[in-house]
Amino acid sequence: MNKVYVTQEMSFDYTDAEQYGQVEFLTRDDLHNVKGSLHNERLMSDLRHKIRRIGEDDYILIAGSPYVNSAVFMLLGARGVKRVRVLRWDNRNRKYIPLHLEIPTTMKEQ
Repeated sequence: MNKVYVTQEMSFDYTDAEQYGQVEFLTRDDLHNVKGSLHNERLMSDLRHKIRRIGEDDYILIAGSPYVNSAVFMLLGARGVKRVRVLRWDNRNRKYIPLHLEIPTTMKEQ
């Protein structure tokens, strides 16, 4: 079964996302603005471990802190992930819309 990985657990209703897969949360914590934070080290390690399970048919649902969201995508990039399926919330129609992101195999430096 596909999974929907929510970047940060918030007090939202994720019922509509369940049509795309079983909802799993990557974290409920946020990053601290302290250099050398043991909390941040633990959180990054935990995220690194959890994103290993994300498969090509799974979705990422971006929620919560932009810093946690950035960390998730940085870690995916560090793993060499080239394709990501994201669930994008459409405020007008009040539903999730799949967004497929792919990094071209040849990217030119500008």
